Amino acid sequence: MVECDDLDHWGAGLVARMTAAKVRMVVIQGWPPGSESFARMLQEAGIRTRSVLHSSPAQHGAEPGEAAVADTVLGLAAGGVLEAVGMVKAGVAEAFAAVGHPVVHVPNRAPAFGRLEKLDLGPGRHVGVFAEPFWRKNVTTQLLAVGLIGDAVAHVMRRPPNRYLDSLRIEEHGELPWDEFVSLQGSVDLNLYVTLSECHPSTPQESYLAGVPCLMSRTSHVFKSDPELWELTTVDEADNPAAIAALPRSWWKR
Repeated sequence: MVECDDLDHWGAGLVARMTAAKVRMVVIQGWPPGSESFARMLQEAGIRTRSVLHSSPAQHGAEPGEAAVADTVLGLAAGGVLEAVGMVKAGVAEAFAAVGHPVVHVPNRAPAFGRLEKLDLGPGRHVGVFAEPFWRKNVTTQLLAVGLIGDAVAHVMRRPPNRYLDSLRIEEHGELPWDEFVSLQGSVDLNLYVTLSECHPSTPQESYLAGVPCLMSRTSHVFKSDPELWELTTVDEADNPAAIAALPRSWWKR
């Protein structure tokens, strides 16, 4: 696995190294900048290429860049540059296939990891809200829910610029390498991932593998095959801070 945030800069070098290593297939996850030219270079090098997208039609309607990504990827698949396209969201994959695009459902799978090194986060309750602060991730609503939990510190990747949250205790950690991020998830008392779009997210799976409960919205497919467990770990009022806070408060009262 190679992490790269700018394939315009690194793409040619990566293709050369992959060609030398006789790599037979590449899967581009998330479509970072430069992915289109990277995919075309891979095709010229004779390396089979696939793509997995995580976005939703709701994003495509609100964010022109996301709509352009979907159009570009599907166009490259139609033109033979990409061998296959996967969608993380099951309903999106089904719908795209129904309107004539050759896509398949590829749910996220959390990698296995060993024993985690727990971090000392200090006294009190600690709640992780580890999602980017843009609309469909619902971060500000979840941070308000942390305020209702009582004596809790919220841990985030990036703090939203909302001044009404200034009185809330928030620890900002920034972007972390995956192993450090998983250790942080495993060091809090609770993680929240109550998002607004259909998903099969990695973060809650990592949280449970680390031994920490994670509350999700009813849009999540994690645990959906077990109705009782799904009801215990999800909330149906994703835009309601009080509803989000009610479930963990009931857990801690037991």
